[in-house]
Amino acid sequence: MHTDIRSLAPNQKVDDVYLLRECQLRTTKTGKYYLHVELGDKTGQIGARMWNATEALFKALDKAEFVRVAGRAEVYQDSLQLIINTVRAVNADEVTIEDFLPATTQDVDEMYAKLRELADSVGNAHLSQLLDSFLEDEDFSARFKKAPAAVSYHQPFLGGLLEHTLAVTEMADYVAERYPLLDRDLLITGTILHDIGKIEELSYVRAFDYTDRGRLIGHLIIAVEMIQDRVRQIEGFPQHLFDLLSHLVLSHHGEYEWGSPKLPMTAEAIALHHLDNLDAKVEASTRAIETDRLGEGNWTEYSRMFQRKFYRGPGSVQEDETPAD
Repeated sequence: MHTDIRSLAPNQKVDDVYLLRECQLRTTKTGKYYLHVELGDKTGQIGARMWNATEALFKALDKAEFVRVAGRAEVYQDSLQLIINTVRAVNADEVTIEDFLPATTQDVDEMYAKLRELADSVGNAHLSQLLDSFLEDEDFSARFKKAPAAVSYHQPFLGGLLEHTLAVTEMADYVAERYPLLDRDLLITGTILHDIGKIEELSYVRAFDYTDRGRLIGHLIIAVEMIQDRVRQIEGFPQHLFDLLSHLVLSHHGEYEWGSPKLPMTAEAIALHHLDNLDAKVEASTRAIETDRLGEGNWTEYSRMFQRKFYRGPGSVQEDETPAD
């Protein structure tokens, strides 16, 4: 029986197969080699170390996708990690891939149907035709339904891209009603299409990683290229409308240091940036609380991603009856 990463506890012994997400050969202060490893399965991921490693072992693991590791879990700097005693590569044919790739718990077809309803509500004929050209494409829809939203940050699981896109689009629908000066058709279209480049940026067949094209170009530029290809097939699509839509995509990370080549310069772009960031950060933080492995006290283990611990409370507000001052 597989030992799920989420179930690991301090001092627990481990001898099982895991997805090898990352493997680096590093040196200690005394010049000795050790392996810096990231392991994963469908329940989560965990950092691992193997001391007294060799170059030969590192090379043997260079192309490995799955490994069998024996060792034990321990707490280091408020985080759980594995100390590996032995490790060897495992042939991918010997494992069931679905056991190692996390997937959304929501119904994919139901989510896609909801996204189609929102797309169908777009009144602008050119934008509506553009959305149909994507969402009615069987190859695109199959890849879009399967892709993760990220390698490790937010919704890093199969179906995560669709889950994230639907969440942001539903919020955009509400915001457009709350702020009637926003161009709802433009905002909804930009929200649905803002991350479509991730179907080419990310690799998600056996593990979550970046493709060469993803690393070289990135999903923002890829998305604009994909949109431009479809726009060229739509007669009379206004150049200015394409520019506004492209701006939404290119600026949705919000800051230069976060990867956006342009800062948001329209009200719709401001809205998309903050809604995208809201869903990503709330999903990632709640998942950090839900998947916390230490399970002691009111605080989670230290999150390297957020550079803080999260307060998860005593269980419910009702359990603490201390009156406020």
